[in-house]
Amino acid sequence: MKGTSLFKYCTFLLAILALLYSFLLNCAMANVYTVGDQEEWNSQTNYASWAEGYNFSLGDVLVFRYVKEQHNVYEVTEDTFRSCNASSGVLVKYDSGEDRVKLNKVKKYWFICDIPGHCLGGMRFGIDARNSSNATNSTYDTLTPQIEPTTLDNSCRNYIYERWRVIRNLIPLGLLLFNL
Repeated sequence: MKGTSLFKYCTFLLAILALLYSFLLNCAMANVYTVGDQEEWNSQTNYASWAEGYNFSLGDVLVFRYVKEQHNVYEVTEDTFRSCNASSGVLVKYDSGEDRVKLNKVKKYWFICDIPGHCLGGMRFGIDARNSSNATNSTYDTLTPQIEPTTLDNSCRNYIYERWRVIRNLIPLGLLLFNL
C-alpha cells in the first residue's frame, strides 16, 4: 500500500516538474515584443528606431496594440513597404487592435499601417527574423547598441512567476486527490 502511495506522489511531482520545464523552455525559446513598447502601434512612434533596438528570432511574437478602426497592420513585400502603396504586395492583413504575429520563418518581415498617410508618416518598419539572436535587426541595415526588452510581456522572470503561481496553487489539490 505504501508503494502505491509513493508512486502517486512521485508521478504527481514529475508532472509538476514537466510542466515547469515546458514553461521554462517556452520562455527561453521565444520572446513577445509589444511593437512600440509603451507607445504601442500609433503614428507618433519611430518604428525604424524601435526595431533597431531588438534582436528578433524564429518563434518570437510581435504584438500590435492599437485602437481598432484608427490603425491596422499589413505584412507586406519590401516594394510595398518602400512605396507605402498597398494596392499590391500585401501578404497578411490584421485589424483586431490586438494582433499577434508569430515570426515563424527565417526571413525579412515588412509591416505598415494602411490608413491613409500613416505609412508615409512613419508607421512602418522591417525586421530580420533569424535562427539566433546574435545579429542586429534594422529596417535600413544600420548598427545600433542592443537594448534588452523591457516590457512585462518580454520578462522571463514574470512569465515564470505567473506559471509557478498557477502550479503552486494546484499542489494542495493534487495532494488532496492523491490522499483519497
